[in-house]
Amino acid sequence: MNEMNTAKAYELRTLCADDVFPMFKIISKIGIKEFKSCFESEDVKEAIKSATNGETQDGLEVIGLGVALEIASVIMANVPQAKEDIYLFLAQVSGMSKDDIRNLPISTFTEMIIDMVKKEEFKDFFGVVSKLFK
Repeated sequence: MNEMNTAKAYELRTLCADDVFPMFKIISKIGIKEFKSCFESEDVKEAIKSATNGETQDGLEVIGLGVALEIASVIMANVPQAKEDIYLFLAQVSGMSKDDIRNLPISTFTEMIIDMVKKEEFKDFFGVVSKLFK
């Protein structure tokens, strides 16, 4: 099957300030300590150190990408605690209903979560939040 000819079953809009609140709700249900651990890897610590040494933009991009991947892992491990909030958030950013999200094939749902954490705005958000854990 040629993946380039396959259209996605969803489209994620650009994240905005109003999206911070459901993101914090999800984070609180998953557990802030688990998200804090996303900022404790040596790669992320090194990127934060680089960012504070004047390489801000490059450093923040590295932080954002590294943290986004670790956050994806945390989300996948803790989906049951925040399931309804994740459905609601994905529905809000995709224009789909919660039921539509709930009924997605597992591969599409997983791809949607991965696409969300790979969004530039998502990485930027966590890059900025990572400064709290210096």
